[in-house]
Amino acid sequence: MNAEHEKNVRTEDEKKRKKRAAAAAVAVGVSAGVVVGGLFSDPAALVNDDGGAITSVYDDDDGYGGDEEDETTESRAAENVNRRESVRQWILRLPLWVRLLVILPLWCVGWAVLTVGSALWTAVLSPVLGKALGWVLLAAALLGAFVLAGKAIFPDMPLKKILNRRSVTGLLIGAVSLGAADIVVPAFWTGYPRFEAILRAAGILLVFGAVTVAFAVREHRRRRARAEAEAEAAAKADYEEHLLTRREILAMADSVSGRRLS
Repeated sequence: MNAEHEKNVRTEDEKKRKKRAAAAAVAVGVSAGVVVGGLFSDPAALVNDDGGAITSVYDDDDGYGGDEEDETTESRAAENVNRRESVRQWILRLPLWVRLLVILPLWCVGWAVLTVGSALWTAVLSPVLGKALGWVLLAAALLGAFVLAGKAIFPDMPLKKILNRRSVTGLLIGAVSLGAADIVVPAFWTGYPRFEAILRAAGILLVFGAVTVAFAVREHRRRRARAEAEAEAAAKADYEEHLLTRREILAMADSVSGRRLS
């Protein structure tokens, strides 16, 4: 039984190692393809011996007296170009059959990855990330303004209680709603861009005001209820103390009258 269990464990470990090795090989291949795709603009450059080498020239003896920072930037750029050109020349020095059977498939993979990534970034990711960043900044601004308002209304309240779950959730929902409206409304109203700034400011004020007023009302009610409870508890304690004092007085009176009768 133990031998069979150990065999199964070894089999699972071998499968995991094979999967990790395959994933690593794919990652290395894609990375190499991206590098090759960035070095060569078309597959014909892999076949030609000249390869369309990079011809950027950096002359340090041209008498230009720039700042040290500019010189450092130019030197780094020159080093980067030199490295890229060195890799290009090394690839072009490989035998033709190696370039056709190994480098060319890698270039195809890199070209596909770079093309899809560039198109995706231009068409989807860049606008989406811009909108998402705007939502994040809007939510942060609303939270900051809400904290300042809460401290102004209730200076003695700690920050943790100001940023309670209900208020933070309301602000986040409001920010997401404003962001969604900023995307959806232009699709149905062509004149939205002319009033975008005004409507956005009105929406922000509406969300901020609604959450802040609700927070202030809840806190006032809580404090009033606590004050009423404390007053009721104090009145009850005074009443009990009054009863206790009265009982003590009655007990003393009874003891005095009993002595007189005796």
